[in-house]
Amino acid sequence: MNPIQIRNMLLKAFAINYVAVFLTWLISLTGFYHGVMLHFFKLSPEASTIYLLYLLGIWKILGVVLFLIPAAALHWEFREVACCKKKE
Repeated sequence: MNPIQIRNMLLKAFAINYVAVFLTWLISLTGFYHGVMLHFFKLSPEASTIYLLYLLGIWKILGVVLFLIPAAALHWEFREVACCKKKE
């Protein structure tokens, strides 16, 4: 795989991860999530909301670190290589 294909794959993975975070957040707005947390872990709705918000925050940060930053680094490196080839 060349750097452009890897960059595109990382950007797609970041987009899919972001959609998954968004859908999980939408599920948290329903009563289903609170019912499951109450049934299995005996957490109140307030505690389960705080737990999910911390979990989503960590998930979003990991998505940026694992997918977006490497994609930006590959893009920057490939841009530098393409720029130098054009000057010669």
